[in-house]
Amino acid sequence: MDSINPHVPSVALFVTRSEIDFSHRSPSPICQRWFMVLYLKSEAKELALTVYPVNMKNPEQEFKKAYNSNPPVVVFHETSDKSSQVVLTDNRDIEAEISKRFPVMNMNSLKEAEDVCSNVYIKFHPYLKSQPGDPQEQFKLRSLLTEFKRINDYLEETGTKFLSGNEMTFVDCDVMPKLQHIRIAGNYYKNLDIPRELNALWTYMERCYQTKAFQESCPFDQDILMHYEGKVAPNQKSVGKAPTLQQPTMTLTI
Repeated sequence: MDSINPHVPSVALFVTRSEIDFSHRSPSPICQRWFMVLYLKSEAKELALTVYPVNMKNPEQEFKKAYNSNPPVVVFHETSDKSSQVVLTDNRDIEAEISKRFPVMNMNSLKEAEDVCSNVYIKFHPYLKSQPGDPQEQFKLRSLLTEFKRINDYLEETGTKFLSGNEMTFVDCDVMPKLQHIRIAGNYYKNLDIPRELNALWTYMERCYQTKAFQESCPFDQDILMHYEGKVAPNQKSVGKAPTLQQPTMTLTI
């Protein structure tokens, strides 16, 4: 994805590549998070964004030599000829630098919104790894469902389009990729569905699906499934021997 504008600062984002089409549609929720943030800043004409997919199975020597880190890597170019740059890999540093350099569109999130979303992905992992018949499986499921309801109730109470208001902020770019992973991987590996009665949560996800920031950064369903293969219980079903040969799908509808 390339959106160069010579009149605004240039920013490069390195993400883990898709294994389906080798593109910038990274299966990493953290990579998608910063893709969405920087895409929104690019839409606001605050920066010119270039996204580079990295093959983590065999990283390019130029990438390894220059950055010596796993994606996401964000590079802020200090000069138009890109001879001077600031390289960041820590999430807190990336957020602080984006806020400092590009303050026109305020993407700071409400602490209450951050708190209400803080555990949903954490609760997903133990449930995903639980064995069928595990006496703790239902407890882990209930814990995850509680986190869905917390987000739903918060959205109902605030009545806003997104978690911190009527525009996307950092928290939306953090939680929505995780919700997508939970929706796709949870359904495939555990027959998990986000409860349909959580209308505010589903409406929120639909709004996110309609944004260009999410559409441009969203990974293929098959990439998400491969992201968790090996992280689920050993007897869970496999994505198959050749997911890269399957017709790729991308779930963006409710």
